[in-house]
Amino acid sequence: MKNIYLLLLFCSLAFSPLLLIAQTNNTNTEKQATKNGKIPITQRDYENSDVLMADIFRENGKIYVVVAVLTTIFAGIVVFLVITEAKLKKLEDLVFSERKSKNTTHKVL
Repeated sequence: MKNIYLLLLFCSLAFSPLLLIAQTNNTNTEKQATKNGKIPITQRDYENSDVLMADIFRENGKIYVVVAVLTTIFAGIVVFLVITEAKLKKLEDLVFSERKSKNTTHKVL
């Protein structure tokens, strides 16, 4: 279990600079807020069929960073589950072998 935490810590430290690089302040695409801080909804918002954030990430090549981070997180979860399953299987085998040995000793006597 300690190794899993170290692996997750290493991955988070290794990819944190990539997350900082991936974040940009793109003020050209942000809408202007009104006085009370709300963003007005226009007809253009309802007709919008493209995903602007994904297009910007694709143009800048940062979509690969997002995909890499998501893949790393998913792979970490899968590895954690596989290791946990292996440990659980060992414990189940141990418990069932003890039960079986107790049952056979009682039958022999």
